[in-house]
Amino acid sequence: MQQASFLDAILMALGTILQLFGEMFGGAIRWCSSYANMTLLIAAVVAVLAVILGIKGGLRSAPLPKYDPRRGPGKWAWIAVAVLWVVVMLNYFDRQLLAVLNKSITEGGENGIAMTQAQFGMVSSAFLIVYAALSPVGGYLADRFSRKFIILCSLVVWSVVTWMTGQSSSYEELIFWRGAMGVSEAFYIPAALALISDYHRGSTRSMATGLHMSGIYAGQILAGFGAWIANDPACALGWRLTFETFGFIGVAYAIIVILFLHDPQAGKDDEAAAVELTSDATPTSDFGIGHVLRSLFTGRAMAMLLIMYACAGFANWFLMGWYPRLLQDMFKISEAEAGPMATMWVNIAKYAAVLLAAVVADMWYRSNKNARAYVPGICFCLAGPCVIVAMLPALGVPIALSLAATVALVSMQGVAQGSLDATLMPVLRSHIDERFSATGYGLLNLTSVSAGALISWLGGYLMDSGVALGVPLSIAGFLMVVCGLLFFFLPKQTNSSSSH
Repeated sequence: MQQASFLDAILMALGTILQLFGEMFGGAIRWCSSYANMTLLIAAVVAVLAVILGIKGGLRSAPLPKYDPRRGPGKWAWIAVAVLWVVVMLNYFDRQLLAVLNKSITEGGENGIAMTQAQFGMVSSAFLIVYAALSPVGGYLADRFSRKFIILCSLVVWSVVTWMTGQSSSYEELIFWRGAMGVSEAFYIPAALALISDYHRGSTRSMATGLHMSGIYAGQILAGFGAWIANDPACALGWRLTFETFGFIGVAYAIIVILFLHDPQAGKDDEAAAVELTSDATPTSDFGIGHVLRSLFTGRAMAMLLIMYACAGFANWFLMGWYPRLLQDMFKISEAEAGPMATMWVNIAKYAAVLLAAVVADMWYRSNKNARAYVPGICFCLAGPCVIVAMLPALGVPIALSLAATVALVSMQGVAQGSLDATLMPVLRSHIDERFSATGYGLLNLTSVSAGALISWLGGYLMDSGVALGVPLSIAGFLMVVCGLLFFFLPKQTNSSSSH
């Protein structure tokens, strides 16, 4: 009895803490919402500042300090990870929020926008199509120009587009603004990952990449509570004001980016200021698009990585777009229940995996230069069958799986994706000329996001045709296995290879 009373007291205390946190969070959101209409004005001011600072500091990319393995990456290297963690968190919060608020947007009465599920899938696909098409362009520009400038411009555009999403009054306007979001995000990820891996060129590369990418999952988890933010009496913002509020938050955060994010060059990083610059500064002619593409596709590694990232993208983008609705249909639960369930557990798995995989890959890399490829390879080979098993009831196989069991099995995709996010840029840079890493990552995004656009549309089309959402997810699970196996067939790196 005493133990039960003690447990009840702990649960009551936790409940009180969560309630207070909810009230504080709700108050902060309401405060931001009151200033949301200032978003466009602040965005204009930040854009002007970005141009002025860019011109003052030089818009062209500068040669990197010569790598010295005896030195640590320096304080600005870790500050960059911290600053960009918030940016990528906001990016993925916005992406996931649309899926979480599916019913509020499509069935919200006068406040909603009438559309079929196939049309809703096209809204997601519009973002992905633009994102895919422009990712190589964003990557190429991030190799040619200041990565900080590219990131800052991306954040300003993201903020304006997020705010305008909440202003949309028709299906056509919504699909336009979601397509415009693809412009912003196509320029962010290649530049951010290239900047981080410019700073971290030794044994901290996977860890730094993993820490940054963990912001993705934090954003998706937060978006899972988007239905609560929009509809709960504590906030009661509605789906429109929710988008407008976070648009304001994004443009306000751009001030932090201006102050604390630096490109890694001599004089910027006090740990690298004394390091001699490379004598072979890159000629501008080396960045001709023809030369860059020939360099990237020398050998089979780049082509293999494109196929692998596309295979991984089917499952990842499907879950981002349709997982909340899949759980609602499979287990007859509400949108408010399905949102957190769909986003929390798979992203907690990603969060844990991206950090653990980074540590394992960096440690294993010291004795085996192929470790950063083997870690995600193993994870995808294990996770793919788990996803297929979770979808057996949707395929008509007479097996009873509870909601908890289904979520646990599907969350293995999070383990695989987390391991990939921690290691993909390091793997890419070990197989290509590192000067073109942002362009290479942009091409990888092109294939992954194109696969995501296809499956986002396919999910809605199949739903309207009476086909369960578990069917395309089962196919995605099979492709995860293919992705995992291909990691073991990448060109082998020897321990005598130059450090990446």
